[in-house]
Amino acid sequence: MTEQTALRDQVLENEWHPVCAAAELLDKPLSVTILGERVAVYRTRKGVHAVRDLCVHRGAMLSKGWVENDRLVCPYHGWQYDESGRCVCIPAQGKDDRIPARAKAEKYHCQEKYGIVWVCIGEPRAELPSFEEFENPEYRPIVCGPYYVNAAGTRVIENFTDFAHLMYVHGGLLGHPDYSELPDFEVFKEEERVYTGDVPIFQPVAHSGSEHKEGTVYVYMKEVFRPLAARLSKRDRETGQTLWIMLTVLPVNEKECIVYMPVSRNYGFDVPDSQFKAFQDTVFEQDKWIIETQKPELLPLDLQAELNHKADLLSVAYRRWIAKMGVRIGTA
Repeated sequence: MTEQTALRDQVLENEWHPVCAAAELLDKPLSVTILGERVAVYRTRKGVHAVRDLCVHRGAMLSKGWVENDRLVCPYHGWQYDESGRCVCIPAQGKDDRIPARAKAEKYHCQEKYGIVWVCIGEPRAELPSFEEFENPEYRPIVCGPYYVNAAGTRVIENFTDFAHLMYVHGGLLGHPDYSELPDFEVFKEEERVYTGDVPIFQPVAHSGSEHKEGTVYVYMKEVFRPLAARLSKRDRETGQTLWIMLTVLPVNEKECIVYMPVSRNYGFDVPDSQFKAFQDTVFEQDKWIIETQKPELLPLDLQAELNHKADLLSVAYRRWIAKMGVRIGTA
């Protein structure tokens, strides 16, 4: 395994990043990489926790150890760390010997929300917002992914903001070339988010569980609420049946990321969740190959570097928003 260099970004270091689906984190620790930094995440009876994936003693990976009595145990010499990161047991020394103050693992902020475990390796600049559709079990929230992408996380988010590719990248599924013309739509900008008004899109194939079997007009609303987190709603304007999708990106490094996608709905509860997951798997695979072949790999923040069109209103607003924030990783 190639050792990665930690990346410095004063914005993204202080953001919450999705590291795994909550259902993945059971009785064994997991190793994840955030901005080139290796992190061990684990679960105890007190909740989820994250520390730097490095034992201070001889550099072993704490994620290769185990959890015992709510303590993270190093696999090399059995050192035990409590939820604060402090070493509370060194088996090789006498029980009455003092444990050195330096014997601790660097602790990171960690929480569980929307069915995902999130970690911040700095100091969180804001709390994750509350979205009822992803937290209320009545909407049957599920987590799709992980999707591994050899591209900058910023490129993944910008693709999510785009409407005009639906008729081609997802032609026959989410759109159709005969319905390529986009209506005029508005983009709104606030300090903590950029978002659209309603955008109606013709979709040739109705969602699983929909009352429609053929072409349906879905009304989209898209929003980017953190530099690497966005969401959309798709509403059948005739029935009100709505699908919600959140797209969140873990920046492994500058040109590699992992995507987690919570999905919820207010219809089709008799349809197996596996069908909704399979649909999102297909859609994301269609996006992935395009994103991985885009040049330049890093998202240009200079709006003169690429030709922009009125259909790109939201992506242009996104570029301006993260440029104003000072995001560096994944941008050019």
